[in-house]
Amino acid sequence: MTIRIFSHPFNFPVVRRQLYRNIKTSKPLSLLNQIELAPPDKILGLTETFNNDQNPNKVNLTVGIYKDNFGKVTTFPSISKAQKLIDRELGLNKNLSYLPIKGGKDYAENVKNFLYDESCSSSDTTKNYGKDLLDNNRISFAQTLSGTGALAISAKFLSLFISKKVWIPNFSWANHMNIFNKNGFKSIYNYSYYDLKSGQLTVDKWLSDLRERVGQDKSDEPHCIILHACCHNPTGLDPTKDDWDKIINTINELRMVPVIDMAYQGLESGDLLKDAYVLRKCIDPKYVWDNGLFLCQSFAKNMGLYGERVGSLSIVSPAHSPSTVKLAVDSQLKRIIRSIYSSPPGYGSRVANLVLSDPALKSQWFKDVHGMVNRLQSIRDKLSYNLEWDTVNDEQQHGMFYFTRFSLPVVQELRDKYSIYLTDDGRLSLSGVNDSDIEYVCDTFRKIEQLSK
Repeated sequence: MTIRIFSHPFNFPVVRRQLYRNIKTSKPLSLLNQIELAPPDKILGLTETFNNDQNPNKVNLTVGIYKDNFGKVTTFPSISKAQKLIDRELGLNKNLSYLPIKGGKDYAENVKNFLYDESCSSSDTTKNYGKDLLDNNRISFAQTLSGTGALAISAKFLSLFISKKVWIPNFSWANHMNIFNKNGFKSIYNYSYYDLKSGQLTVDKWLSDLRERVGQDKSDEPHCIILHACCHNPTGLDPTKDDWDKIINTINELRMVPVIDMAYQGLESGDLLKDAYVLRKCIDPKYVWDNGLFLCQSFAKNMGLYGERVGSLSIVSPAHSPSTVKLAVDSQLKRIIRSIYSSPPGYGSRVANLVLSDPALKSQWFKDVHGMVNRLQSIRDKLSYNLEWDTVNDEQQHGMFYFTRFSLPVVQELRDKYSIYLTDDGRLSLSGVNDSDIEYVCDTFRKIEQLSK
């Protein structure tokens, strides 16, 4: 006699499959079904909305990409010349194999020399302490996927070996929170940076925040802190040199771990070397960073290499550490990078390396950056004149952005009614304004201000 269950001849595999179907029919078959829809990126998501906007007068003032007076993202002359040299010279462009995990040797040497020798020999220092760091082999270095990659590698390294506590300014680049949150940080704090009502920095409140919270923390785990080296994103408002002296003195006294985000070197003053003030200040030997100094640097903005993702992470070991510490740090950086993307891309780093190593190209690059800053300043002048916004030309205002302090409802109305796009916090990208749209932008802003009064 043949026993039949569920219309099948009796055999265990068939029975198990049928039972599974009956038991599971009321439940999702995949955990993927339970994943919630993530919100769009606060900045890049707006670009998608802008691209779909059919208004011929639309203006995109969101993304931090430098555009010329015709609204085009053009290649700097120095970069264009370097690209042509690479295309023409077979010796510069014949090897498409993998780069080492931490990037090419020539790139590393040239970037370190630019950051720690040239940029640290400014007239505001009595001695080039960066050169001492190079000579004493105290800098662990890795080529990264621009400044974002440098921050992500820093966050992963810090959370694994040093700390899971970090302080981020309020306000700050939105991705700072995202990067540290997704790389193991359990405690993310905000320090007071900017007063929305007055439009002024709140350095004293910032330092009192740190003294109260960090100074009273009795745990052995140090606190990390994000410092915008210059051209603060999103406010565009930077501390004075006197302010920086107080800030760095305080975080050193509190034995914090500085993580310098230097994405806009050169865009503060137009002088690439002058703008590394915070780095020069931090590497003064009177400051001892027991858990290292982290520099996250990018060539996206000051070379226009946005899509090529060219940057670096350097970690300065304290003078009292044995040489084995740098070897250990280097090895762990390689391990982290290997687990994420294995090795960095080659083309953009070749371009940057050629610009840094060729005196004529480097001289042209310095001129390119100065010209970019002149254009940004001209936009500030026009906005200040047309809108009577005195804060636009505040001597502490630098870089690509201006903080309008428009509320979210006003920002939303600008998008929906006038097709002028700012980020949710009211940040305005200055290079998005040009001669063809400045009249429309200023007229609309005046109209909005009248309605909001």
